[in-house]
Amino acid sequence: MTGTTAPRETATSDILGALIVVSRRGVADARTANLSLSMTDQSILGFIVDNPGCRSVDIAQAYRLNRSTVSRQLAGLVSLGVVREVADAAGRGRPLELTETGQAAYDEAIGILHGIVSRQLDGWSDAEVARFARDLQRFNVGRTGETRPRHPLETRVGSHENAPQGTSEEKEQQ
Repeated sequence: MTGTTAPRETATSDILGALIVVSRRGVADARTANLSLSMTDQSILGFIVDNPGCRSVDIAQAYRLNRSTVSRQLAGLVSLGVVREVADAAGRGRPLELTETGQAAYDEAIGILHGIVSRQLDGWSDAEVARFARDLQRFNVGRTGETRPRHPLETRVGSHENAPQGTSEEKEQQ
């Protein structure tokens, strides 16, 4: 490359910057919940919600973390009373589940984050919101094809799968 930055590199940097801002705002705003959960805590609780009966090793593998790191995080969540291990005679490790307090804290944090996203989307058309959702899902699948299960909030708030697919002009731009 010469002295100028290619448009794709500029756009990629802009996307990264926007994702960082979204993450920071989300964590800061979710801390207003009754039980302050870090981004890591929220991620772990979300994984447990999305993967009932998962074990600490599953979390470590999914997030590419050392098992001891996950164990420390889980110990903190257990001491907060938001996660518990379920007795299970089969296999190594114990299945994890949220306690009632954990489910309430998770739901509250997700509710706060959902509200933030909804406010940010004020003024967007249904087609624009649907396109943005599809683009983010495509982005999250990535090159490896790894996906995370649909978030349970979608069943409570309404899935965007049946949302308007945009105008024919928008479809051509896809």
